[in-house]
This record gives sequence, C-alpha cells and structure tokens, in this order.
Amino acid sequence: MSDSKLLKFVGNHIRNFRQLQGLSQENFAFMCDLDRTYISDIERGKRNVSLINLDIIATALKMPLYKLFLNLPNKDLKLDFESQKTYKINNCFQIDCGFSLNAKDIAHSALITSIQLEELPFSLFDNIDLKSLSGIIGAFFISNLADKANAIVNPIEKGHPDIIPIYGKDATEKELRHFPVGLEIKCTAGNLKTNSISNIGEQRLNNITSLTWQAHHREVTSLMGLVIDFSGSIINGKKYPIITGAFYSNELNVNDWGKISRITGRNTKVTGMLVSGKKKMGKGWIILLNKKDYILKYKSIFKFNTH
Repeated sequence: MSDSKLLKFVGNHIRNFRQLQGLSQENFAFMCDLDRTYISDIERGKRNVSLINLDIIATALKMPLYKLFLNLPNKDLKLDFESQKTYKINNCFQIDCGFSLNAKDIAHSALITSIQLEELPFSLFDNIDLKSLSGIIGAFFISNLADKANAIVNPIEKGHPDIIPIYGKDATEKELRHFPVGLEIKCTAGNLKTNSISNIGEQRLNNITSLTWQAHHREVTSLMGLVIDFSGSIINGKKYPIITGAFYSNELNVNDWGKISRITGRNTKVTGMLVSGKKKMGKGWIILLNKKDYILKYKSIFKFNTH
C-alpha cells in the first residue's frame, strides 16, 4: 500500500469509529488534546500522523491501536451514522423499558455490529448454520445496545429479558430468569421460497417470502425483532451479514404466537410469531437498511408505511 493510500485508509477508519461513537470532530479533538484542524487533516488522509498521536487517538476511541490498521474489505455499505445514510430511521421511536432508547441508538448499535462482524474471518460464516449466525449477530448487537443504553446484558444464559437495567447486576438468578423490566431481542434471516437455495454470502432478499421470530414461550409481550441478510461488505465475491431492519412491539399477547413445537432430539420447544404479531411489529418499525429493495420488501411483508 502506498503512503497516500495508507494515510487515507487509517484516516477513514478513525472517522468511521469517531462517528459511530456519536462524537463531533471538535469534541473528539478536545478529548485527544489535539487541534480540530489536525484531526480533520488526519481523517482526510492529508497528515502524516505520528505513532504517539495515533496511540492518543486510539485511547480516546477506547480501542487497541491495531484496530486502526485492520485490513477491512472495501465497503459496499458505507458506514455513515451522522448523515443517517446507512439506515432509514423512524425518529418517532422512543421507549423506556427500565432504560431509554431511540431509533438512533438502534442504528448506532447495528453499525458497530457490522464493523465487529467484518473483523471475523469469513470462513466462520461458511461453517455455521443460520440459527448460529443469528445467535452471533444477536449477541454482538445486544452487547452494543446495552453499552449504548448504560444497561447490562442479562448475566445468566436463560435469563429474560436479554438487556436489563444496570441495577439488575445485584439480582438473584431466580430474579434474572424473569426480570420485570428490560428488552428482549430476537433475530431472523427470513423464510425462503419453496425449493429455493441461498448460499452463505449471497443476498437472501429476493427469495424471502416471510419474516418471523421465534420464542420459547407464548407469553412474550414485548419484543425487538432484528432482520439479517448478507448485504454488507464484499470479500472474495461473498457479502458479510448485517442487520437490515429492526422492529418493535410491546402489545403482543399469547394469540400472536403459534403452538409450542414438540421437543425432539437436541431441539428445544419454540413458538413462531403469527401474522397478527407481525402486523404489530411492522407498525413499530425502527430502522430499515436504506436501500429501495429492502424498504419495499419489508413494507410488503409487514404492511406498514414510512414517512
């Protein structure tokens, strides 16, 4: 890599990480005790920054220095949080579930999740199924959103809900299994047309006929549902998985969930959301990948309007 390309490469990383943390250039320069013009030159690849100042910048970003040099793939998806280009955002979305959240918090956490996924070798995705993939993406997102909300991930594996207020760290295991406030989050990659095949790294959108989320019991009344697809950065002809939509409802009831499946082999009992529940989720759309085909598909499936 030439000197000029290296400077632009590192500068782009610094700008993206700064924006993902919601920091203005001026505030970030103040945190680093550096001049704003100096930071601007670095981000534009116009300044041959010293290693000492790079370490100061990485510290301000709360990340190890090496991450500024990660050889991430060329971006097919531009991570630009401040201009909100990556996601269409429902600015009316605002909830308090023991901690406050708005649509920008959800977009912020989804973008950070995208960066984290791209730090993983693609061979990992080649060797896991969609259920495991949904679990990995959900775990990243839940952790990122908990940090953003100044909350915590439920400390026990079978705890409900997934994110709880920070005072929940002192709760007992019994209390954590059914904590009274918080946010439950589920992921789906969607159901495909009959006889259609979707390989890892290939966009699924055109072959998706429906989107549903599953739960382990029918008493789930509040849920944030994420949708994932292979629509991120491209590496060796394959696309990284990203979050392409997020929906929410706190009006679900037992009639919005199907019958509990039987337990067979290693599978645990699950129930799938019915059409009535999906309509409620659609009305509570939070973010949508800002690409026309995704917006039209999700509007068609969930029967909602955007402004």
